[in-house]
Amino acid sequence: MDSPLSIDPTRCPVCGASNSCVGATGSSEACWCSSVEITAEALARIPEAAKDIACLCPRCAAFVAPRAKDEARAGTK
Repeated sequence: MDSPLSIDPTRCPVCGASNSCVGATGSSEACWCSSVEITAEALARIPEAAKDIACLCPRCAAFVAPRAKDEARAGTK
């Protein structure tokens, strides 16, 4: 398991890609994630050690569990 010191705040803790996090750069600009809805399923994929340290990348933030996709297509939920 990664320690908080070994977690790179500029990388997605799920896939390792750049997370494009504006907050990790120290900028005061709004981050891309402030304008999108991130599901509980996507957030649950963040390893415990990385929570509040590294953000998801846009691709992982858009994650929808397969069952949720099927329900959305069927118009149920």
